[in-house]
Amino acid sequence: MCKVIILDDMAYMRYRVKDILEKTGIEVYESGTSFDFFNKLHDKKEEINLIILEVGLSNEDGFEVLRKIKARNLSIPIMILTKMNTRSAFIKCIKEGTSEYILKPFNNKVLLERINKLIKSSKNKDEQGEIIYLNFQQYITKQIIKARAENTKLSIIMVSLIKKYFTAVDEKIDIKDNYLILMDSLYEKLRPIFKTPDLFEKYGFSTLVGVLPRCQKEKVLSIVNRIDGIYNRIKSIDEKYSEYHLEYSYVVFPDDGKDKSQLLDKLTSNMKNKMDGK
Repeated sequence: MCKVIILDDMAYMRYRVKDILEKTGIEVYESGTSFDFFNKLHDKKEEINLIILEVGLSNEDGFEVLRKIKARNLSIPIMILTKMNTRSAFIKCIKEGTSEYILKPFNNKVLLERINKLIKSSKNKDEQGEIIYLNFQQYITKQIIKARAENTKLSIIMVSLIKKYFTAVDEKIDIKDNYLILMDSLYEKLRPIFKTPDLFEKYGFSTLVGVLPRCQKEKVLSIVNRIDGIYNRIKSIDEKYSEYHLEYSYVVFPDDGKDKSQLLDKLTSNMKNKMDGK
């Protein structure tokens, strides 16, 4: 049986998630405080397939809880399920190595799909029991190790669908169903650009992330041009995209960073500066 642990100080939210998951045969451990959460995590860490965390805790620093989880170096994906719908919170969670970011209120079907995907990836192990592929965060780490050993380049690209005339004042994000539909459609149109061993995934509500082994700056720029071409064709067909534009950020290992932390810091910082018009 798959097992999930959730930390959220809102009892109703824990019960709702538990009800959704237990109907599909997923066991849920609940915690309303970090003290109880870490006790359960310590006792059950070999059994747990996924951590679900609210970073917007009322009486605790949820980001500090996240950092403490990451410090334990557990091979368990972390899903952020939060009321914090700001770009700064979203970027912090990427940099801290989380696997997914979902806003409240959420769609039950979407939540279940994302949870099942993360659980499935956490159980994907080779004959020696090592995780082959967990999520894009895990994939980045594995590919950096490989690129370092082979003395090759590695690139990471971030693509966001941004409303035109967005300014830093628009820090709070109002995500509607039609926007999520546009993002899903865009992802399906762009995915064929990325060929194995490339990885291209949705992260959160407005961002697509690509990891490209053996890829230098010139290839990233070529991919950006292809994405632009596809997006322009989409806009010419579907006017719902006309009020949005694509924003890009990319980094290259080892030029822009020697490890995942440095690369993601620069990647997210570049994206934030573009959104802020710097």
